Amino acid sequence: MSTRLRGEPSESFVKDMMLLMAENLTRITGSLAGAGIEAFVTEILRARRVFTLGLGRSGLVASAFAMRLIHLGIPTFVVGESILPDIRKYGLDGDVVVVFSRSGGTGIAADYAADAKNTGGARICLITGKADSPVGEIADCIIHFPCDLFLRRCADEGCTLFAPLGTFFETAAWIFADAVVSQLMEAKGIDADEMWDIHANLMGLYMLPRK
Repeated sequence: MSTRLRGEPSESFVKDMMLLMAENLTRITGSLAGAGIEAFVTEILRARRVFTLGLGRSGLVASAFAMRLIHLGIPTFVVGESILPDIRKYGLDGDVVVVFSRSGGTGIAADYAADAKNTGGARICLITGKADSPVGEIADCIIHFPCDLFLRRCADEGCTLFAPLGTFFETAAWIFADAVVSQLMEAKGIDADEMWDIHANLMGLYMLPRK
């Protein structure tokens, strides 16, 4: 089966998209509320345990964030995994649920967040593209990326191929989460060597060079 292309592959096109992403990420970073960022970091530092939650590609961001929190020695679970504790039996007092959701209203995510807060007693942190949403209404902390505003601006400028679907939010959320990890390292006095000691990838011990 032949693949029909409207144009030839272009190195410059790909680079232009990368530069456009970097430019808009810089702009959207400037729109974040400083108090919200500080509140989010404080919630993670004070948490007894952290539960991360997301669906689809947002779920990949949630899992990646959970991995780094574990490397920091913070007890962390990914909602949906088989080892998740029973919140009705054990409760979530002192725990934080971090929800990654562009819409802030995806059914399963919204239902779990509500159950975790109302039944388990957890605090809810939401990373979202829509603060005015079902999860936003119950969240104790919100990190809001106004992605739709930036995407409309790009479309108005004629760039309709930039960051399709939820790509812009997912990329912004991933970079934000990694930046938070750096802040947590500083706050806890942990460096990369200490994180490596509890790295989950045992195969990496044999494949990657060590000092």
